[in-house]
Amino acid sequence: MFDIVGVPESDLLGGFSDAELIDAARASARVENAACARKLAVMAEIFTRRTGLPAGDRESWWVDPEASVTAELAAAGRITAGLASAQAHRGVALRDRLPKVNALFLDGVISELLVRTIIWRTYLITDPAVMAAVDAELAAEISTWGAQSAAKTELAIDALVERHDPDGVRRRKHTATTPCVEFGSPIDEPGFTTIWARIYAGDAAAAEKLIDEMAHSVCPDDPRTLDDRRTQAYTALLTGFTTLACHCGSDTCQAATNPRPHRDTTIYILTDHTPDGQHRGSSATPAEENVQPDRKPPKPAYIFGAGLTPTPLLEGLCQDAKYREIVHPGASGPEPRYTPSRALAAFVRCRDLTCRFPGCDQPATLADIDHTVPYPVGPTHPSNLKCLCRFHHLLKTFWIGATGWRDRQYPDGTIVWTAPTGHTYTTYPGSRLLFPTLCQPTGTLWTGDPPETIPSDRRDEKMPRRRNTRAHNRLRTIDAERKHNREQRARERPARTQNTRPPPIEWHEPDYGDDPPPF
Repeated sequence: MFDIVGVPESDLLGGFSDAELIDAARASARVENAACARKLAVMAEIFTRRTGLPAGDRESWWVDPEASVTAELAAAGRITAGLASAQAHRGVALRDRLPKVNALFLDGVISELLVRTIIWRTYLITDPAVMAAVDAELAAEISTWGAQSAAKTELAIDALVERHDPDGVRRRKHTATTPCVEFGSPIDEPGFTTIWARIYAGDAAAAEKLIDEMAHSVCPDDPRTLDDRRTQAYTALLTGFTTLACHCGSDTCQAATNPRPHRDTTIYILTDHTPDGQHRGSSATPAEENVQPDRKPPKPAYIFGAGLTPTPLLEGLCQDAKYREIVHPGASGPEPRYTPSRALAAFVRCRDLTCRFPGCDQPATLADIDHTVPYPVGPTHPSNLKCLCRFHHLLKTFWIGATGWRDRQYPDGTIVWTAPTGHTYTTYPGSRLLFPTLCQPTGTLWTGDPPETIPSDRRDEKMPRRRNTRAHNRLRTIDAERKHNREQRARERPARTQNTRPPPIEWHEPDYGDDPPPF
């Protein structure tokens, strides 16, 4: 345990002076740093325990021991698997490569941000003796750096690394010259997605020219703005069209017959379970008396992978879309096959919305439909079906026994996951808050505990394999970057050794004659 001296209770802050508040902020930061160091130490311990066990050929599994323990850490910390993996590796690096720096971190003297920078900038060092020297020197120098910028901190670390291991310096990559395309931004408005791309200038000029030509190819009566037409021209290009259909509505407009982009869109409609005699408009009240203005705002729609979307923005998606009705199966019986019918699969995906493993938000449309109790012992029934992304489906299927996960599903779609350590995590259907009628019970399959199943002896043969283990890939990456640094230094060395001094200038004593000095 560690002390939290100087950290006041929040309800006492109103009586503090400005100076006392700054002191409290500094004390809180130190406690936060120390707590983070201990968390990483815990993660490193469980990580090395699990990955250090004899694994046989599991090291080459696509869901290998590292992925298995990362899933546990992610569920425990309520974070993503990627973040859990990064934190666990950070803890291992602190414990095994930077023990002296770690001691400062455990004492709260340095922040996690600085620790992350140190780990990253020293990642290429492979000699244990060099690593120990760098660790000791860093621990001694950190207190002399003061409050400097991140860039200056990186420069100080790189300078220290270069003194001990010139090939271990992490050089900046020229990412500005690398083409890339990115989808989505944290500040995107509901119903919109930002697309950002860096492409070659010639391609960009050609694309801009074509988009502008398409946007101006419609008649003047098209009601859309130029920005709308440019956006839809871009969408048309992505779907293989080089023309834009006019929206003027005139039968004589030549551009109105241009092909429109076809979206492979399916709109699921939740049915109203109200008896037929109680539907709107079916009352015995005369029509003129029954009509009431609907003052309720329209409910938003949900797009798999994009989240909630305002209803007015669905107009474009509704064109050429397929409509399917989602009917709650109620207490219906199981289906007589392994693969669920299209209607049952649609219900399960609309009920779950995402992968049902703790912390995973992979869209249900990209997920597998898993039998909670394996088929044929477990039936193809909504109370025994759920969405799992391929990664977590493989994790559940192949990591069984003492190091595996167990799950139990209830008729309302609730799933209780039991980790290898015995800890439990409960996940609920994604439609629980948005479309609660989909979470009504679908029938009880077992009055007691679900039946146990015996896995096949040849189950492991079906696990997808890695071409190389993670450890091999890391070493290859480090070796490649060190080789690049070594070659870069070799290219720079002749340039440094060349004599770049200008030729000497002949100097002659000036002849002042008999004139007196001008002072």
